[in-house]
Amino acid sequence: MAKAKYISDFERDVMRIGNAKGYKAPQIARFLRRGKMVVYNHIKAMDEAGTLDDLPLCFVVDEIAAAIGKANGQ
Repeated sequence: MAKAKYISDFERDVMRIGNAKGYKAPQIARFLRRGKMVVYNHIKAMDEAGTLDDLPLCFVVDEIAAAIGKANGQ
């Protein structure tokens, strides 16, 4: 049984954006308040499915990337 709610589409987009902008799974997990293994596993699954590079609109990408950086003290 899962420990928390399912991963939402928004969270998957955040993982895609973070990965594309060079953030590591622990940094993305800190922003999402999820476990780093959850993020590692979802990034791997999206890569295998060929959906890891499906990013949303560019202004959304920039805003979320900046928020991930801010959450990690950058």
